[in-house]
Amino acid sequence: MKITVDLTEKEIREITCMTGIAKKGPAIRKLLADTLILRRRAEISAKFLSGEWSAELKGYEKSRTSDRQESQTLAESWRD
Repeated sequence: MKITVDLTEKEIREITCMTGIAKKGPAIRKLLADTLILRRRAEISAKFLSGEWSAELKGYEKSRTSDRQESQTLAESWRD
């Protein structure tokens, strides 16, 4: 589908610089696609932060404690 968009030359230069694509059409298409991805990620993040979505990570706390103890042991042995 083709659409017409009115942009200033300054906006076009900024878009091409930001995307690293010299041609106007592909640069605008990349900027739009990247923006959509960022919006989707923000929506997903908001669902996790609000508690609407969650993930149970079995063994996470035990593994984290083990990693911290190992790091502490290595730090102490390094100092000796």
